[in-house]
Amino acid sequence: MALARLMFVLVASQRVSSPRDQEKPQDVSLRRNITRHKKTCRIPEGPLKLTSFSVLLSILVLGCVAAPAKADMVPIQNASFETTNPLVDTCLCGPFNLGPIPSWTITGGEAGSWQPSSASFMSPLPDGGSRVAYSNGGAISQTLTTLLAPNTTYTLSVDIGHRLDTNTNPGRYIADYTIALYSGSTLLNLFSGSTGAITPGAFADETVTFPSGAMVTPEDLRIVLTSGGQQTDFDNVRLTAIATPEPSSLSLLAGSLGLLFFVFRRR
Repeated sequence: MALARLMFVLVASQRVSSPRDQEKPQDVSLRRNITRHKKTCRIPEGPLKLTSFSVLLSILVLGCVAAPAKADMVPIQNASFETTNPLVDTCLCGPFNLGPIPSWTITGGEAGSWQPSSASFMSPLPDGGSRVAYSNGGAISQTLTTLLAPNTTYTLSVDIGHRLDTNTNPGRYIADYTIALYSGSTLLNLFSGSTGAITPGAFADETVTFPSGAMVTPEDLRIVLTSGGQQTDFDNVRLTAIATPEPSSLSLLAGSLGLLFFVFRRR
């Protein structure tokens, strides 16, 4: 019996200690701090997690719907009227001709190309060039090679000039004008004004906008610049097109995001 008790004492004295038994006091304190830090940094769940997902959905919708669409330039030939036939006529206002204007069609009245001097316009011209188109009561037009497209917003911009030498010839170079956008023979929209509202010797950038619907007749776009008298000067013609999303596409996007939200919430 005594021998058995002695063997038990020897075995107990030789017991292998666990790693925690071997830890120093400072190690124990560090382990406890790490455990406490993990508990305080736990990823939140429940309502907060759902709110975060709602914010993400909102960002996705705004990114798809509210982001500005890219404007594409519609090609226009000789848009700044820098390409001309010989300017065979001269005056103090600068050399000019009576047309024709390359890539443009003159209808009625008198129109042509002109390289105005500093007596008529302050430099530089709007596009940085040296020539403009003028009209003394006629129309200047160009049929483009681009068809009218559905769900697209078109913006036609033209710089309109008012001659500086109007001051020495009161009322002579003030005229009403229009800038118009057509699809085939159908007028889409127009802008009308008077050169008298423009500072003499300067240009004003005027625009006209047309949003097409879902159903259109795809005909060639056409630009028409008209002067009601002597004289309107045109320069730097631009046409942009911005595709707009169909309402059905937006509804599908909203429905898909709503379904995704519902499934996530169920989980």
